[in-house]
Amino acid sequence: HPLCQDLPLKILSSLDSNGASRSEGRVTPFVTVVTDLGGAHPTWFNEGVDKCFVPSDVLKKAAMDRQVKENQIVQYGLPIRRGFWRFGADYTGSPEEQDEATEMEGVHHKPTIRESLGLKDMTTVLIVGGGDGMGGIIAQAQAVGEKLQSLASSTNENYQMVVVCGNNKAAQTTLSPPQTNWGADIEVNVQGFVNNMDEYMRASDILITKAGPGTIAEASICGLPCILSSFLPGQEEGNVPYVEENGFGCYRGSVDGMAETVQEWLASPSKLEQMRDNALVAARPDATLDIARELADMVYVRKEELKKGGGANSKKETQTKTKSIQYGMGPF
Repeated sequence: HPLCQDLPLKILSSLDSNGASRSEGRVTPFVTVVTDLGGAHPTWFNEGVDKCFVPSDVLKKAAMDRQVKENQIVQYGLPIRRGFWRFGADYTGSPEEQDEATEMEGVHHKPTIRESLGLKDMTTVLIVGGGDGMGGIIAQAQAVGEKLQSLASSTNENYQMVVVCGNNKAAQTTLSPPQTNWGADIEVNVQGFVNNMDEYMRASDILITKAGPGTIAEASICGLPCILSSFLPGQEEGNVPYVEENGFGCYRGSVDGMAETVQEWLASPSKLEQMRDNALVAARPDATLDIARELADMVYVRKEELKKGGGANSKKETQTKTKSIQYGMGPF
């Protein structure tokens, strides 16, 4: 959390110096893992940390503007859930055992994933409203659904819309039969809360979502062009230019704008493919493991230092130091 830098650093300095100082004497490793993407509150950055992990060039600059030195900054990407790691949630071997061709034939193969989810193998628009299903998801789905119906009727193409309502049971009920009858021209699949968002993203061709950093990072890993429907002022506002400047999406604040953009992208397969490629360029599927390895190395080095120091309290002190590095991180 951005507020968990200054005070914990002072506490650790006091503990490590036996109360002699709150600004000097800290030996316990302390890192910050910044979990915003295109913009971050200044309190994320403290020049007293051992390392500051940032996900983007924008936040590297923000860290340096706050006096964090370049040799303290590590840029791996945003940590994300296991399902979005390079080889997916179900792969248990080492990366060396699986090449790109095998990967595409397995967990990342759209027709296979669609079949496993009970979806049709056709162009798919995914609308998500977060865990709470917020953000006007009913109006978004209705506008996009009407546009897809019109497109299907006029072009004889097949389209599918998946709506993930999260815990918003009212939205799920409203968008499902018998309250909403979508007609025969498109396929519509309405879900509540799901634990396999990686599969739904990999099964889709366009994503409509709020501008949350985690969702954007996950979408880029899946090569999924994004239409950003909303953002929290300050906290998420910087994520909009991150998506736009990296060339894999745009912001549309109205449901009509979202529906029209879906139509525009579907009418230009080459543009959609270019945005997919741009998303994959921006993707950092190894970020979580890269960060974890570096943290483990820091803990190991510190434990070895404590062992060499010896003393009756060495084991207890080692346990304390290991805990401290966990509490010093920003949220994963």
